[in-house]
Amino acid sequence: METVKGTLDRIKVAKSQNPGIRVVYEFPNEKAAGHFRKWINNNNGYDGIVEIRVRK
Repeated sequence: METVKGTLDRIKVAKSQNPGIRVVYEFPNEKAAGHFRKWINNNNGYDGIVEIRVRK
């Protein structure tokens, strides 16, 4: 998950420089999205960086 942390850190910096941008992570199902939401909740500092949605 270090790769995910690095990616989210880079996104955090980009969003601080460009506050209007949106980053959306799209997952194939609710189960996968739930795993990522749980990871976000368990790792401080990453809440609100990306939007999470489930593919329709």
